[in-house]
Amino acid sequence: MMNKTLMMLATTALVGGMFSLPASAISEAYRAQLEKSGCTQVSDANGTCNTHHSKKQNQHAQSQADHRNGPAEPQAAREVARIMDSHIAGKNQGQAVDYMHTGGWRPLNEEETRWEKSGFIAEFDLTSKGKVTGVAVR
Repeated sequence: MMNKTLMMLATTALVGGMFSLPASAISEAYRAQLEKSGCTQVSDANGTCNTHHSKKQNQHAQSQADHRNGPAEPQAAREVARIMDSHIAGKNQGQAVDYMHTGGWRPLNEEETRWEKSGFIAEFDLTSKGKVTGVAVR
């Protein structure tokens, strides 16, 4: 009986010790890189922030993108369309809308089929059943 009690206490202490350690989804090095760059995990993942740049460089790049006037460069628009197509083509409109919001795009119409970000205008090509067949960017 004493052995069972000791074994139970040891098991409880071991399991309790394992689960009392702080959980960390990202490494300390990545956390420091995010802090130094002014990025978040989301902005790093969606490409709106570069973790290899300083906070100042990222702020300047975002400022330049926000103030760009005139039509988008054709090559840049094609690249944006290619990236977006790889994420939303074949998806339902709701999934595409979620992707656009996560990426920092702003809807230009109630139907959420036209979007704007950094001087680019993106428009979904949809089937009658609401599937995205592609996206046009200018």
